[in-house]
Amino acid sequence: MAKRVAVAALILAALAAGLVAVMGYGALQLVQAAVYGDDGDPSVWSFIAAFFTPSLCIGAALLLGMGVRSSRRRARAAQNRRTDAAAQAESWRRLYLRRDELLVRWSRYETDVALMIDYPVMTDYTDPVIRDVIVAMQGIRAAEADALDLDRGPAERSKLFTAVNRFEVAFLTAERYARRRGQSDLTGAERSKLAAARQALNIILDDAAPRSEVDAAYRSLRGSLRGIIDLPDRAIADLEAHTRQSIGVRPRTSAAAADRAAA
Repeated sequence: MAKRVAVAALILAALAAGLVAVMGYGALQLVQAAVYGDDGDPSVWSFIAAFFTPSLCIGAALLLGMGVRSSRRRARAAQNRRTDAAAQAESWRRLYLRRDELLVRWSRYETDVALMIDYPVMTDYTDPVIRDVIVAMQGIRAAEADALDLDRGPAERSKLFTAVNRFEVAFLTAERYARRRGQSDLTGAERSKLAAARQALNIILDDAAPRSEVDAAYRSLRGSLRGIIDLPDRAIADLEAHTRQSIGVRPRTSAAAADRAAA
């Protein structure tokens, strides 16, 4: 509405300018006729030119100004869209990076045998605190499909952002809980077995240890952990791979065969 009023005002101004020009031009012609006689009579075309010239000039200037203003407005809008898109992409990148870092930190407690020995509660999925972490991680998986549409706006308003926040809180709570508990829930005999398993693990990870000691340490480690900590398949595979590399054996021994040997 305001734009239409402004355009109408400019058009009226242009017409008024044309009328003023006509009146001024007519007055000059009358003065000329009074001084020079009939030779000074203004022609019809002179009046027409005097009326339209100011109007056309003002109209052209008006159209040019509106065109420049519209072009600038479109350029600013396009720049704002690019800026918003870049900011949204960056917010999603930071969110995915934070999610990956948290999942990697959690996975260490599922693959690092040393952490499993020092903080066995982190692999006790019956514990309510640890179960909260698993549920929160499942929430991330469920929210990832919804987050595939990056045109929905900043990541901070997405379901994935909320899910990652919940997982972070649950994980940090479980980590503090596990470090506070340590091995306090285990019996004395179980703690002794874990101490033996920790010594065996140190030998396995010692690149300078003799092959015979590494092999014996692997058997001792698996036997000490049996009934206390259930090593995930990935942790077993990594442990076996490191043991085979230390003793110079090609990777043909399976986890089941290693269990039979340890028994």
